[in-house]
Amino acid sequence: MIKLKSETINPRLCRDCFSIFENHSRCFNCNSPRVVSHRDLLTLSVAHIDCDAFYASIEKRENPDLKNLPVIVGSPNRGVVTTCCYIARINGVKSAMPIFKAKKLCPNAVFIPPRIGYYKKTTNSIKQMLAKLSPIIEFVSLDEAYIDLKGTYRLHREAPAVQLARIAKQIEIELGITISIGLSYNKFLSKVGSELEKPRGFSIIGPLDTKSILKDKSISQILGVGKKTKLILETNGITLISDILKFERSYLKGLLGSFGETLWFLARGIDKRKIIPNRKAKSISCEQTFHKNQSKSEILYSYLWDLTEEISSRLRSQSLLAEKISLKFKDAHFRIAVRSINMNNPSNSAEVIFQASKILLKNNVSRGPFRLIGLTLTKLSSYDTFSRNKDFFEAPNNHIASTELAIENIRSKFGKNSIIKGRSLKNLS
Repeated sequence: MIKLKSETINPRLCRDCFSIFENHSRCFNCNSPRVVSHRDLLTLSVAHIDCDAFYASIEKRENPDLKNLPVIVGSPNRGVVTTCCYIARINGVKSAMPIFKAKKLCPNAVFIPPRIGYYKKTTNSIKQMLAKLSPIIEFVSLDEAYIDLKGTYRLHREAPAVQLARIAKQIEIELGITISIGLSYNKFLSKVGSELEKPRGFSIIGPLDTKSILKDKSISQILGVGKKTKLILETNGITLISDILKFERSYLKGLLGSFGETLWFLARGIDKRKIIPNRKAKSISCEQTFHKNQSKSEILYSYLWDLTEEISSRLRSQSLLAEKISLKFKDAHFRIAVRSINMNNPSNSAEVIFQASKILLKNNVSRGPFRLIGLTLTKLSSYDTFSRNKDFFEAPNNHIASTELAIENIRSKFGKNSIIKGRSLKNLS
């Protein structure tokens, strides 16, 4: 590990040329002002990496004309904001905000429907880059991950902070997106750190910083504190993380069970969770909000086919099979119903999933008109688990799988719309 002259002097790291130095406010080597300084800079090793406005950043990367415009990823007419760029956020737009409210706050925004499958390609590229730093990486969504860099100094001959600065610059140059980094001694605080200075942030939280950093943070920043839990806490006078310190561990446990104990520990900066690499997905889902309520079976089947093609592609990209299908319906009065069915054999075939989910839609179409339908697949298994099951690969499944694979190969070369099925066409007149 690099040693500085004095233990009392905070080491500094240039985020542009990666020099480590003392005293200077700018980098002594390249004169960059992008310097991060902390007493524990060279010793902390648990990081949280969060892509900045990920979906919107990819859309801007693909279309330079959008660079200086407010971009909102989401349906232009209904539903909620999936994400938005920082220009839109300056105007008050936030993720999960109703579209109609976002339009009022930012009337000149450009709305782009989300392309989850396309964004996933960038995620895969980021995964490949991070894998060069450490094998212990836990992606919790397409745009954020925890990484354990303990012991990597011997391999890279650089402190974890330097490695993170290098990878941030590499991602920005090669992929055209930026990331924010939180570096600390556990998962909870590294996550808090990554949110402190977005975008392009690099925040460090050491053991001596915990109390001051968490003092003014809302309880909403704790994963697991949803609307119901927040209401219970607020009823008991807990609105900030520091408020939790006023209560005994036993009281919080009586209030919220084991999660109450978790809050007691987190408020003190204690988080013993391990970073779990290669976490397997428990479910895969996607949904479609309609521009206007739909009740016609033919149109609903067409949208259902779009969902099944997307979800099938995501299953294949992860070498997964699914056994259980759940179809969500939201009607004109915002009432939600979910219906489920188990397939005879686990599958990742769009055709097989479509035929099974079509039964659910047919049996519930009378509940319409609908403003949204969603598809969720659970009971996921690795493809290898069934690779020796002859029944699974017998006709007609084998023929269907071969056809779908050929279609996917054509689309990867010539674009999504290079080959389509007639059932995807919609007569919305």
